[in-house]
Amino acid sequence: MNIASALLKQIIVQKDLDTWSNLKEHYLPGDFQSIFKILDKHIEQYQDLPQFEDLRYEVRDRKLQEKIFAIESIDVEVDAWLLLDYLKNEYAQVEILDQLDRYIDNTVAMATAEENIEQLQEIVLKVSESVDVKPPEESMERISLFEDDKELSKYLPLGLNSEYDSEIQFSPKDLVLVGGRRGSGKSVTCCNLAANVYESGRSAIYFTIEMDSRSILQRICSVATRVPLKRLRSKMLSTDEWNLVAGWWAGRFDGGNELLPEFEKTRDFDAFHDKLTRLQLHKDRQIDVIYDPALTLSKIQSELDKKVNQLDVGVVIVDYLNQVKRHNAPSRSGQYDWTEQIEVSKKMKLYAQEYETMFFAPYQTDASGEARFAKGILDAADAAYSLETWEQEDNCMTFNCTKMRSNVMKSFDSVIDWETLKIGPQSAINPKTKEEMSNSMKTGEDVDDL
Repeated sequence: MNIASALLKQIIVQKDLDTWSNLKEHYLPGDFQSIFKILDKHIEQYQDLPQFEDLRYEVRDRKLQEKIFAIESIDVEVDAWLLLDYLKNEYAQVEILDQLDRYIDNTVAMATAEENIEQLQEIVLKVSESVDVKPPEESMERISLFEDDKELSKYLPLGLNSEYDSEIQFSPKDLVLVGGRRGSGKSVTCCNLAANVYESGRSAIYFTIEMDSRSILQRICSVATRVPLKRLRSKMLSTDEWNLVAGWWAGRFDGGNELLPEFEKTRDFDAFHDKLTRLQLHKDRQIDVIYDPALTLSKIQSELDKKVNQLDVGVVIVDYLNQVKRHNAPSRSGQYDWTEQIEVSKKMKLYAQEYETMFFAPYQTDASGEARFAKGILDAADAAYSLETWEQEDNCMTFNCTKMRSNVMKSFDSVIDWETLKIGPQSAINPKTKEEMSNSMKTGEDVDDL
């Protein structure tokens, strides 16, 4: 008796459609895949699993008849769902060994350390894509109508507009996208979200492709402390600003605040930082910035596997979606192929569900505000916004809602301080609306009608 035979018998005998729905054809050895197709065709036609008697009438091929008879004849006492687990484990082991054999034969002797690690991450991604390791969805008998308090406590506001946040918050399984042209404030929005989540007491994992880790941390620090970014980068700070920056930096470490009195005496930030690095980073909340100019899905998954269970992660930020590659293998169309972009977006949504952490990613738009390269990247998103920025003196940023899956489609305008990059939480009136209000007042029109 093999696992495939036992599993197919129990599915048929127990009429176990739940287990059948989780069985993938490629889990089965090649000589059993034809039987899978027969069962699948019967279910499609009759909306029910066949009995062995049905198969005797439906199957004409002699070899298949003998195979089905052999399956019917075996004795099995194990439940189908457990046999499926065994089969998945067996398939995964064989697939891993096959992938490793090809990797060792073709790569390991000539590759650098970084390339070897990347190849291993690719193997993990390929195997995880072919094996469904997610827990099964709750049955209709056990599913609750409402989320419990623990799940509800993980809902997150964007923190970019307090009025908007009072109405709309996002599930820890949501994918939220924000589109904009070059220089429109996509990364600024990401830094604000990271700062807001960190300030709320949770962690943010930030994948950056274009700016290095220090640049991102400087922006987040500027947003959090309200210290102008230009002065922070040049270290031309007042005493109060140095205290704010030192306090924020010390908060990243366990026991870091205890070193602040010494810094306030010496004003030596380098020595202060050196002592902080001898401490451990805060376990409850962190801003973890991963800089990788050649970011792939396997790298994202590898980092999440290591960190999501260790930290209370509120958001995973990927800055930005259009530059993430599915893998490092050369592609004829390159990473800007529309199919590549759509698959990356779908995978981010899957990661949000698997890791139960909200994903937030900017994407590039064209002059009309549509997604560049592939409109289909928005299909997987639970919410999407298009950024509209005005002249700097307007101190306003507009988030036009272009998609909302579980709430009302509502846009908002927020104040932005371009010196500190802080967005909101106060609302703003954008120049277009101001002009309409001014015109309506001249004509005597009711402003509320605008």
